[in-house]
Amino acid sequence: MSPLQIILLIFFSVELVSVLLYVPHIHWWFESRRPQEKYRSKNKRRFALLIPARDESKAIAPLLDSVKRQTYPPELIDVHVIVKDPDDPTIGMVRETLPDAVIQVVPNQKRKAEAMDACMQTILSTGCAPDAYLIVDADCILAANYVEEMNNAMDSGADVVIPRKLIKNWLTEKKEYRTLYANCSAMTYVGVDDMGNKSKSKRGYPLALCGQGMLIGARVIENLGGYPFRSLTEDYELAVECMRRGYKQLYYEYAEIYSEEPLTRHEYNKRRIRWLKGFAQFNKTYGGEVKGMTFGHGRPDPGKLHFLYDLYPVYAMLGGDGIAFGACLVLALVRLFAGGSVGAALLWSLLPVAVAYIQLFVFGAAQLLVSRSFCRMTRKEKTQFLFLFPFVSIEYAWIFILAFTTTVRADDWAPVARMSIDSEEVGSEAVREEREREASA
Repeated sequence: MSPLQIILLIFFSVELVSVLLYVPHIHWWFESRRPQEKYRSKNKRRFALLIPARDESKAIAPLLDSVKRQTYPPELIDVHVIVKDPDDPTIGMVRETLPDAVIQVVPNQKRKAEAMDACMQTILSTGCAPDAYLIVDADCILAANYVEEMNNAMDSGADVVIPRKLIKNWLTEKKEYRTLYANCSAMTYVGVDDMGNKSKSKRGYPLALCGQGMLIGARVIENLGGYPFRSLTEDYELAVECMRRGYKQLYYEYAEIYSEEPLTRHEYNKRRIRWLKGFAQFNKTYGGEVKGMTFGHGRPDPGKLHFLYDLYPVYAMLGGDGIAFGACLVLALVRLFAGGSVGAALLWSLLPVAVAYIQLFVFGAAQLLVSRSFCRMTRKEKTQFLFLFPFVSIEYAWIFILAFTTTVRADDWAPVARMSIDSEEVGSEAVREEREREASA
């Protein structure tokens, strides 16, 4: 066999094996279109709603209004807003909109987890802990029935619940907030939650947790003595704690929040670098322990296998594409210097590029299909996403290398650019969306 034939044989073999390993996930794509079991609780629990709000005065107004609009009894929602500076304008905004909210100043916070930990320890010290804690980022908006549905979700017995993430950017018609990068970031939640966590919840598997809008049961926080996690992606650490203690996790599509997504390539890449740096931290600190829990008790635990190796077939697929492309180029250079023909190697180097594009195109199309009942992209935005998503996604290659080869700093919880939109504008639009979905259901 010629060198080119060997390269192509290895390439096709890797692609075939990777696709076969990914078949369970493809099954989950189709499964995700079925509605989840819906809970209707007769109990009314007390919640502590925590809002880490360091330097968030430009973004927090719509959230405060959405807290005020909750259908759940307000006397059972204890709102805690955590700031860093006692002169933060957020304080005045909170006192005007939610006069009963507790405002806590935590001056030495470097990361979101430190703000949450300080607040939770303060609550625990009073001896009047709630039934559960709700963690809400200052730049999001809550659906009017968010707390009510989280209360319903607790009837499942779950200790940790994550909601469906809708997109705040889609609540405005301003084009500067509905960018390609905002839409690509938004669809990440569809891929992780609706096409992954939803089926994992059904099977009782560990979830890929996201702290945005997350519920954490009281017994979890009491056992932890607060929120002691300090990595860039503390959600991974919480997931490990759930595996250690057997805490049940649930993705619940009926509890909804509107998440604000980055507008530019620069901001989106900052977020992706932070995600992957956090994963690198997790892998270094907890990888061995999770592998022990997975393989250390006879037959490997299928849920933990998914937690550890979910993305490995994807790495193999896209990594195989890149290596085959590079190998064909190297072969062409070798033949060039040897005085031979380079045409075949150059031509075949386009094949793995085309395969990579098709793979990402199919995944993007699946995301649009799964999210069609709640995706609010225009037809033009969907077309742009479908054809350009593969190019945006392929940047993960160099981001992955950067994340695993650069040092994680203590100040990596850096301020990001925020949308500046009218609270009434997005509030009324969010209410309209909720009514439309209720009517269609």
